[in-house]
Amino acid sequence: MSQLGLDAKLDAWVQEHAPRLIDEWRSCCAVPSVSADGADAVREMARWLTERAAPSFDSFTALSTEHGAPVLLGTLTGGARGRLLLYSHYDVVPAGDGWTRPPFGAQLDEGALYARGAGDDKADVMARLHALEAWHAVNGQLPFTVLWLSEGMEEVGSPGLARVIEENLELLRADACLWESYYRSIDGRTPTIGFGSRGVLNIELTADLLDSDTHSAMAGIYRSAALLVTHAVTTLIGPDGRARIPGFYEALTPFTDTDAEVVRRTPLPPLAPGAQAGGALWASEPEEIKRRWLYEPTLNLAAIHAGPSSESSDATVLPAGAGARLDLRLMPDQEPQTVLDAIRARLDEHGLQAVKLRVHNAIRPARSPLDSPLALAVRQASQELFESAEPLLHPVVPGSGPLHLFTHAMPLTAVMPPGTIRPDSGMHGPDENARVAHYIDEVKLTLRIFELLADSSAFGKERVGS
Repeated sequence: MSQLGLDAKLDAWVQEHAPRLIDEWRSCCAVPSVSADGADAVREMARWLTERAAPSFDSFTALSTEHGAPVLLGTLTGGARGRLLLYSHYDVVPAGDGWTRPPFGAQLDEGALYARGAGDDKADVMARLHALEAWHAVNGQLPFTVLWLSEGMEEVGSPGLARVIEENLELLRADACLWESYYRSIDGRTPTIGFGSRGVLNIELTADLLDSDTHSAMAGIYRSAALLVTHAVTTLIGPDGRARIPGFYEALTPFTDTDAEVVRRTPLPPLAPGAQAGGALWASEPEEIKRRWLYEPTLNLAAIHAGPSSESSDATVLPAGAGARLDLRLMPDQEPQTVLDAIRARLDEHGLQAVKLRVHNAIRPARSPLDSPLALAVRQASQELFESAEPLLHPVVPGSGPLHLFTHAMPLTAVMPPGTIRPDSGMHGPDENARVAHYIDEVKLTLRIFELLADSSAFGKERVGS
């Protein structure tokens, strides 16, 4: 056996084929697939993946969505032990500015691959295909069935995915899901495993009081839309950055000693340059920063708009209307509709009926147990690979995604294993990168998870929803 505990033949196969695996990962990253540019921008990536992945499965289909970006599904039939879903997404965010290398050049430099999507999420897309290829080459059939699913619109909210799941529930039926991967520490040595994701409520507050802007000399007669919206914002958010929405915090699961230990062991998130010196942080103590990051919901004022731009020389305007965008990140047990209803009630109680609410996006939070058969397999494999006494366990990760569509609809348990991404990988920023050695680690970790599930007497025997 290898140091990981992985069967020596599987380990040797990965090492022998590593140059080709890395080249294929690079090729995947070289295909632009920016979902914010529309479905046409990701179709070439779907075609590339179909050509590469289809031969690895017993059946392979592109499930159509109303937005045109297909959900790719490969089924590899195994033994009767259970059904494991592997989720990833093949779209990426826009490249943006500030790159020192071509964002889709997929360049290797000092042991790292630089490309938009190198970590998020094309490392997962390819590492799992490579793990399945390795298993088939060495061992033949898996003792459980694998469903490999990759969608093309995750970075814009996964439109159409809910309908695909609803229409294909039996086809997608699974006992557990290996979700897209989570972090390893900045030194690459400590694994972090996630078991849930935050919900999202993205809303707009608007006030339209006049048909058109008017001269500010009339401010003594007409109400100010900008002031009304500002009042609404301060009614919902306190000066400490916390929500003033009734019941907002009461729904949260009580903070435990176990949670406190997670906070203690978790490193600080990467902070923006000058954040502390510039007074940008809500808290100064590291433990309080980490607790807010990991265990508290957020209510963020993302934008506020009214009147002429700051560049305009004419500031003597009473705006006809004004608006503000708020985005909330919700913890498990906080339902978007319940929070929305509480926001509306809060505004009405303060005489702000004229402020209208518009929902732009709503995603339910999701959470899975830390001791499911898949969770235990991921935890053991991570301990072996990283030689860690205990991986960091994050019951709910700071980010959001379509996880709830699976945990609520199936239902199934889901785990986010440690992967290729590190806090300094530049995810969603310029010069996104992932280290080649970490990619090979991810292939091996996936294979070891397969081995441990194959030996598990509990996998496939029960389902636990979130």
